[in-house]
Amino acid sequence: MNRVKRWTMTMTSWVDGVLAQIENHEANVDAAIVTVRKSTARARVQLRRVERDQTTLSNTLAAEEEAMSAWLRRAQKTEDEEAALECLRRAKLAERHSARLRARLSEHERTHKELNDGIGQLNSRLRELIERRNLMRTRQSRAEAMHGMATATTPIGDLEDLFERWETRVTEVEIAGDVGDYVDTFEAEFESAEQTAALREELREMRSEDHQ
Repeated sequence: MNRVKRWTMTMTSWVDGVLAQIENHEANVDAAIVTVRKSTARARVQLRRVERDQTTLSNTLAAEEEAMSAWLRRAQKTEDEEAALECLRRAKLAERHSARLRARLSEHERTHKELNDGIGQLNSRLRELIERRNLMRTRQSRAEAMHGMATATTPIGDLEDLFERWETRVTEVEIAGDVGDYVDTFEAEFESAEQTAALREELREMRSEDHQ
């Protein structure tokens, strides 16, 4: 095997290895995309849960604030001092409950914002990964097509020698077939007899002329 053929086979093997690595890279990118999608889905589920909790907290807070206002009104209107003091204690309790609810609601709002921002980042990252994967797929398809064209037009191993030997053998058979024309012996016998008869007739005529 000459140097060119060895170089060709080496390059072909190297390109095949590179393409295999590209396929592995694509599989890794696909796995990353699946992971980001799952993370986004989990974040969305958590976001909906936080939103439901926010709604519940908001409703509970509104109810506590309404209760506090109602107990304050009762404390002001009740002439019985003991009853008025009890109404005031309950108003204070509703106020403390409202303060805790507002703190929890503020925490939920902060979590909601963080989740929402995180989902936005995940979506942006997902779009980026998909766009870059599609771009690399396009480049890979082009590289594979070019590799296929190069392989189709470049001798691989001993195939070129095989084709040369095959062509040589076919040429030898073709030449051997052209050396002698086909002879029909049956027809040749008739032609020989006819030629002999013609010669005899010509000889007879010549002798007849000599005797005249």
